[in-house]
Amino acid sequence: MKRSSRNTATEISRRHLLQVGGGAAALATLSLTACDPAEGTGETDGGQGAPDPNRPLESPELTERVDAGDLPPLDERLPVESDRLVAATAALGVYGGVYHGAVADQGDSPWLERMLAYEPLLRYDPNLDEFAQPGTLREITVNDDATVFTLHLREGMKWSDGEPVTADDIMFAVNDVFYNTDIHATPPGLLTTAGEPCEAEKVDDHTVTLTFAQSKGDFIEEASRAANAVSPNLLFYPKHYLEQFLPALNPDAESVAEEAGFGDWTAYWQDRIEWWNNPDRPVLYPWVITDPLNEGNVVHAERNPYYWKVDSGGAQLPYIDRLEFEIIQEEEVMLLKAVNGELDFHSRHFNSDANKPVLAEGRESGGYHFVPVQPTSMNRLVIALNLNHRDEELRGIFQNKDFRVGLSHAIDRQDIIDTAYQRQGEPWQAAPHPDSEFFDEEFAKQYTEFDLDLANSHLDAAGLTEKDSEGFRLRPNGERLRFSIDITNLFPEWAPAADLITQTWAEVGVDAQVNPIERSLFYERKEAAANEHDANIWAGDGGLKIEMLEQRWWFPNGGESNYATQWAEYYVSRGEGENAVEPPEPTLRQMELARQIPLEPDVETQKEIFREILQIAKEQFYVIGIALPTAGYAIAKDNLENIVESFPDSWLHMTPGHINPPTWFFTP
Repeated sequence: MKRSSRNTATEISRRHLLQVGGGAAALATLSLTACDPAEGTGETDGGQGAPDPNRPLESPELTERVDAGDLPPLDERLPVESDRLVAATAALGVYGGVYHGAVADQGDSPWLERMLAYEPLLRYDPNLDEFAQPGTLREITVNDDATVFTLHLREGMKWSDGEPVTADDIMFAVNDVFYNTDIHATPPGLLTTAGEPCEAEKVDDHTVTLTFAQSKGDFIEEASRAANAVSPNLLFYPKHYLEQFLPALNPDAESVAEEAGFGDWTAYWQDRIEWWNNPDRPVLYPWVITDPLNEGNVVHAERNPYYWKVDSGGAQLPYIDRLEFEIIQEEEVMLLKAVNGELDFHSRHFNSDANKPVLAEGRESGGYHFVPVQPTSMNRLVIALNLNHRDEELRGIFQNKDFRVGLSHAIDRQDIIDTAYQRQGEPWQAAPHPDSEFFDEEFAKQYTEFDLDLANSHLDAAGLTEKDSEGFRLRPNGERLRFSIDITNLFPEWAPAADLITQTWAEVGVDAQVNPIERSLFYERKEAAANEHDANIWAGDGGLKIEMLEQRWWFPNGGESNYATQWAEYYVSRGEGENAVEPPEPTLRQMELARQIPLEPDVETQKEIFREILQIAKEQFYVIGIALPTAGYAIAKDNLENIVESFPDSWLHMTPGHINPPTWFFTP
């Protein structure tokens, strides 16, 4: 195995690296390629016999284009043979077919990212147990103290327009994108230690070094999951295309933006990088968008002729020719299409407990089956009051822990579980899963008892003792205490569950109204700059397998910490952000601890630090949880092959991206 010349310590397993969160001692000897060059720089095959020597190594459609002179031959489109990523497959597939899927609306672009765009620098295995497997990068080598990371690109790798992928693309991403304060107020955590950005240096066309001032113990792990449009993916930005939209590299960028109908270049830049709405933008994905999400009724994507992965027989992936995603905003319509067998695979929107009996009944006629899905989340529904509310008086009420405890006791969780979740689950706060090594039963069960008398006593203790003629509590200014709860249609159970919550809250004099909105507006309202939401509802990500990675509910660490996005901006920007608000001392302590974890080489010490973060979260009780998730399910057509028998679900890893859609194929 290759190693940096400074790597000298004993090698350890990738599993251990995952457990330690990427500690410096672990990283000192990490090499990320296959040991045998004959195996390529990827995963081994699924144990098939020798492939048919007459088997085509590219799609017949592409062969026709090569013969017509429209495309270079396959060997010229792929990386050099030793740098091709060999993807593991249960079976060698056949080319052809059109995948039929669904997407909800413009705000559902993350589903397209999950299906098409899971291409991180390094990868996790499908079960999310091991990371640091080869991805868009061939390998990463690390020095002894994890301060210098050498990134090795794949020679001959190309963007979807045929242009080469080089070190210049990484240098562009670091210096011109992530270090551009007009785009990013502060550099992303992937590129900083103790708030200080790393230095990127181009060694040659296929090699870049990143040098950090201190040990960067979490770099390898984060590089193994950074893949979507809001993550620090260093191979997400094709320089040859995107440089035209930056004033620093194109003096006409501002006028180009104006001609395109945008107010300034930053708005046009954001529009251009969103590949699901911009077919002109080169990507590294198995399929490329031809008909975007923001036009028409169907999103179309066609195979990328320059995709850089092959199967164990040397055949270029993907197997499936085209993907079609019908834009369907109504969950009932999407469900009907699934029952009728019109969707080839799906694992969200309608995949609820309530709909499972209907889907089960339609399996034979629809020609599909269930695929078990293990949740990595710890709650079906988390209520986040806006602790940074722009209304000072309401902010003070929400920040009062007695108020939050009172609301929690005024929720009949068992009724919600019985009614909205088909009796699946148990009352649970936003606390680690019972299978987690960080499980704390007291944390999970605190304030979950449905007791209106106890709720009233806490609400009284919060100072809300005055009521109007209808029995609703009054704010200190004499107005009725009234607020709205933003929800989206991401999960159909959220709306009925929210209605049940507000009904029992009304019994203790709290007037809350459910506000169903489209997902993009949901995000706009909760951003630190806007800060327009009173409260909202989201899933409880991060309870199992990824507890130390997904910390949004343990303390405000980013824009997904819906209860305090301005405190989160304080953390991300180290107090320098335009909308940053300094949090109270316990939260500051959590932020200090979180910054210690990636610098700590000892795994058990890392876990002890994290346990202190959890203990403070337990005491602060930032958010209100409802129910522990049970196993979910996806549906998959019976003729869709290379689908795993089961898989964990995690947004951090863009599920189902990590179960390798490019290897799926249809049986004839």
